[in-house]
Amino acid sequence: MKEKIEELLKNLSFWNRLQESERELVVQNSKIMEYQAGDAVYSGGTQCLGMMMVLEGTLRTYLLSDEGKEVTIYRLRQGDVCVLAASCILSAITFDVEMEAQTDTRLLLVPAWVLSKLQDENVYVENFIYKEAAKRFSDVVEALQQMMFLSLTQRVVSFLLDESAKQGTSNITMTHEEIAKTIGSAREAVSRILKQLAKGGYISLNRGEIKIEEKAKLYQLL
Repeated sequence: MKEKIEELLKNLSFWNRLQESERELVVQNSKIMEYQAGDAVYSGGTQCLGMMMVLEGTLRTYLLSDEGKEVTIYRLRQGDVCVLAASCILSAITFDVEMEAQTDTRLLLVPAWVLSKLQDENVYVENFIYKEAAKRFSDVVEALQQMMFLSLTQRVVSFLLDESAKQGTSNITMTHEEIAKTIGSAREAVSRILKQLAKGGYISLNRGEIKIEEKAKLYQLL
């Protein structure tokens, strides 16, 4: 298992900048975690896990209001790295995020205390951490911009096109409830928009699946 973990860690840009003792520290303390769809992975108000690298599946990262309203800010897929679950060592991060497994998920976790020790001693690790944090903060800003400046129809269309591009298929296997959670809206409102798009011939709807029929025409709605 440790050999497999080391192979995965070699994909990180700072790996070749670590001393042998630092590499040993990371390998010995990192671990592979498994979650089932719907499992809570991280709660910013009560945890400080560390850096996550997604090996399989999808993680949904969202903000949670005091009233219980959720706003999805980004999703992580295979190969993505996120350091916001180690926000306790990021003095510039002053907001908490929640993470859940949107599908069955496996990830590599480097504990926060290991990251903290490395960034105090190695400038390359520190640069990597803040670069990744800045990348995710850009995702947060983009999500909030969409909520503020795009109509609900535009947000649904933008999501469908983006999801299609990321998955490399015109068939999107998600429920209306999952889409509503992702774009921060109500299921009833999203269902209404999807039915309108289907009536216009832009998409077709099947149980748990949406197929894009007219991608070029969908772009014209943005």
